[in-house]
Amino acid sequence: MVGDIFLQEALPRTAELAAVSDVLRGVDVAFGNLETPVSERGTPVDKWINMRMPPDLLSVLVDMGIDIVTLANNHMWDFGEVAFFDTLRHLDDHALPYVGAGTNLDEAWAAEIVSLGDIRVAFLGASSTLGPGSAAADGRPGVAPIQISESYHLDPPASLEQPGSAPYVFTSAWREDLERAIAAIEDARAQADFVVLALHWGVPPFWRPRFQDGLADYQIEVGRALIEAGADVIVGHHPHSLQEVEIHCGKPIFYSLGNFVFHHNKGPVSETPVSRHAPYSVNVDRRNREWSETVIILAEFADSGEARYSLQPALLDSIGNPQLLAGEDGRAVIERLDQMSPNAEIRLFNGLGQLQLS
Repeated sequence: MVGDIFLQEALPRTAELAAVSDVLRGVDVAFGNLETPVSERGTPVDKWINMRMPPDLLSVLVDMGIDIVTLANNHMWDFGEVAFFDTLRHLDDHALPYVGAGTNLDEAWAAEIVSLGDIRVAFLGASSTLGPGSAAADGRPGVAPIQISESYHLDPPASLEQPGSAPYVFTSAWREDLERAIAAIEDARAQADFVVLALHWGVPPFWRPRFQDGLADYQIEVGRALIEAGADVIVGHHPHSLQEVEIHCGKPIFYSLGNFVFHHNKGPVSETPVSRHAPYSVNVDRRNREWSETVIILAEFADSGEARYSLQPALLDSIGNPQLLAGEDGRAVIERLDQMSPNAEIRLFNGLGQLQLS
């Protein structure tokens, strides 16, 4: 399981990328988030960043070793319905299965089931970060949504002392969306022995006030509810940086794996402000190690059918291509992820992080 994928050019033939591909090709199924429509058509919708990937780069992704992708993310509708349907068609043409999107809500929530020997594994995808018009509904195409409500807490005494402070943001899932997600997981569980759910959610670091850094409230609510509904592992993405790991009911929630392959966007990016309605701007060129560290999650089934998880640390270069980390560089990534994960323990063994489930 890997994080966000966005290609703008072919991958160079380097030893570093060959080593990454060896990891992906050495497993039965490699699953990642395709953070872009695949098309050369469409009109950019009204948002800050519109991303699009040339169709010929899909073969690069397949050659690298990716076997299944989730399309449930906030960029899948960046160039509207035309590019969305182009994406589905191009994936079909490359025999690359996808989850998390479809021509209606039922298709968006449909699982892709893969048989690995005697074990059947179901893959699902959903998103709580939604581009304009991208949420699937009955009779409407789009991505599988778990939509979120927000409310804001203002503290008058604190405002007197600290004028201009950000309010606390409370978030919670729409009840009907969470119930639909639970039903999808229960249906997948009835067809498979093991359920993998990819969730596009969370908040990138610079979007959150410092005193509220970390996870949004709804992530804990949704993640735990879906584990209790039958998901065996939740793999998150969207913040473009590593976030904590939690063990709930003996099952892992990887809140964010960060980027896996993420090139600089060559499509339209608004100048400032962030959108026509936003009274602020951000530095779109900001790029540091926090945005470049990632892990590849290696899930291995024991003879009993239980999964064990190893974490391969990696780092994106200045282009956005990954390279595996070893030695002290790899240790630093695993130790940082362990330190930010109060409800999980990750130990380093033979260069890989080993997730302790009990």
